[in-house]
Amino acid sequence: MAQAAQGISRIQIRTKKTLKDQATELFDKLGLDMGTAINMFLAQSVRDGGLPFRASLTPLERDIDEVEPFASESEATDFASRMAGRMMDETR
Repeated sequence: MAQAAQGISRIQIRTKKTLKDQATELFDKLGLDMGTAINMFLAQSVRDGGLPFRASLTPLERDIDEVEPFASESEATDFASRMAGRMMDETR
């Protein structure tokens, strides 16, 4: 069945390549593709009657890439201590 017959409409936008690349990376981390993220934004905007929400990664989630292999146990321990300190600071 054709897209028009299903009530689907295409949206085309222009944006800076760096912004698109950064958004794609973020949405990948959130388990979303660009189309799904935009549809979520549009649906929530209509429900709220305005700009809907601020979905973001926590500082810990943004830093999760740093968890990739450590050279030593002491390096891993230092990282864990820094993350624990950040979490404590955020709860104050």
